[in-house]
Amino acid sequence: MIYIMIRHEISRYLIAPLSCDYMFHKIESMDDNEVRIDFLMVYYISRQFLDEYIKDRLKSKKHIIELNVPYAYKSKLSFN
Repeated sequence: MIYIMIRHEISRYLIAPLSCDYMFHKIESMDDNEVRIDFLMVYYISRQFLDEYIKDRLKSKKHIIELNVPYAYKSKLSFN
């Protein structure tokens, strides 16, 4: 299992879509199939980052679980 604290990997303010692409490129290159992405203490997610995250998440072959998603973004990131 891969555990990613997104505030350490990118920032507490998720703005640039390119940083999302970079993170998913790293995730896809790893051997583990299960990935947990922790949004703890993320204060802002831009619309552009969110769109890119959703696009990359849907393309990913990994089993991704989001943890501690800020309430305002929870419905947009539910992939059940």
